[in-house]
Amino acid sequence: MIITLYTEEFFNAAHLLENYNGKCSEIHGHTWKVSLWIKGEENQKDQVGLLWDFNNLKKIVYQFDHKNLNNVLPVNPSVENITKYIYDHLKKEYQDLSFKVRVYENTIKKESYCEIGDF
Repeated sequence: MIITLYTEEFFNAAHLLENYNGKCSEIHGHTWKVSLWIKGEENQKDQVGLLWDFNNLKKIVYQFDHKNLNNVLPVNPSVENITKYIYDHLKKEYQDLSFKVRVYENTIKKESYCEIGDF
């Protein structure tokens, strides 16, 4: 049997887009939202009965919270690169599970997001 989990976390962080011709080339901040779907098999649950601990996402986004993302990420911190960074981290740590990651750059006046994953 397939199990699908969903969780989300928010963080506040600043960034600028290097080599970008526009207002995003200046330092500015967002309230970011990370939506995460986790998919696995019933037989992958641990002895507690968990397929994946929701606190794992908190640990990932904690490294971004109230930071300048240009100083945290090894790439230009576009929403696409942030999404892929999170996805790559998850796939490296939890190779037997499938993930879909959605990162919202702004959750106040509009929805703009990037999505990447196995499903």
